[in-house]
Amino acid sequence: MLANAWSCWKTLAPLALTLVVLVAALSGGPAQAGQADSVAQMVHLKRYVEADRAIVERLAGNANDAAALAGGVDLALARAQDGHLQEARTLAARCVRANPNASPCAEALGNALAAQARAGGVFGLVRHARSIRDSYERALELDPKNYRARVALLRFYLGTPFFLGGSESRARELASEAQRTDPDLTRLMRALYALEEGRPADAEQYILAADLSEYELVQDSQRELLQELAGAHLDAGRYPESARLYQELGRRVPSSEAGPYGLALVARAQGKLTEAAAQLERAALVAPKPYVYKTLGEVAEARRDKRRAISAYRAALTGHPPLDPREQEEAKARLASLKQR
Repeated sequence: MLANAWSCWKTLAPLALTLVVLVAALSGGPAQAGQADSVAQMVHLKRYVEADRAIVERLAGNANDAAALAGGVDLALARAQDGHLQEARTLAARCVRANPNASPCAEALGNALAAQARAGGVFGLVRHARSIRDSYERALELDPKNYRARVALLRFYLGTPFFLGGSESRARELASEAQRTDPDLTRLMRALYALEEGRPADAEQYILAADLSEYELVQDSQRELLQELAGAHLDAGRYPESARLYQELGRRVPSSEAGPYGLALVARAQGKLTEAAAQLERAALVAPKPYVYKTLGEVAEARRDKRRAISAYRAALTGHPPLDPREQEEAKARLASLKQR
């Protein structure tokens, strides 16, 4: 019976596949927009070893595989190791040369240039701004459904001075263009420019109404937006509102430590140190990042838990990515002081 079923499937599969592709092309809906290459998904989920292996295997079969080369750019930027910017730029340039009509390659070049611009500060932005814009625009020209490139271009327009290619009006157009086929993506984009325009209440309304489960590769934009909104509530002492957004962040992006870390900050601000410590331990389980451990050390110190404070500061000083120099010195001083007691 199984053999007969397999034989039937082999006969019908080509027709079925054709119908699926045709329906997807005609619908142009979010399901199509939500699809992402497996390598890009692995990098997004921080499965770097698997992604590296997949890239090597695919390039062994085709040295110019566009998705593999673009995934290599993602991986180089995500790992943030020494020389990663140049490696990403080299891979992106190779991707574009070998695949001039591939949207992922144009986007990858934009991402690599954007990383170099960030590293170079003002001069880096001046040097790379127009090339970044051109790369993202080319990516969308080649594939209007490339939602990650669309959001990246919108963020470029919002965060760049007009004389270097920034444009708030063009940002609004980008969001409106996606309204019919990708309404939830449009909500994210409208939230981004509402926040940029100083309308946090509107930004909050838009982002909470957006279901971005089909758009996993823009989760960083969603996370950063929710963090900024929740942080503003926290700074203003609106603790319930801040906690609500951090909880929402944890629900929407469970792979990020930002949700429980934010809840720890809210608890700490309210003097609830035991709750803050528990949330920080949870955040460290999600992502054992140095800044999480540094805050955990401070909370443990305040709770007079010397042993946990020492271990947390040690983890903060040996983790990756490293703390900035000022925080490193502060953590070292706190650790030295604890050891002398």
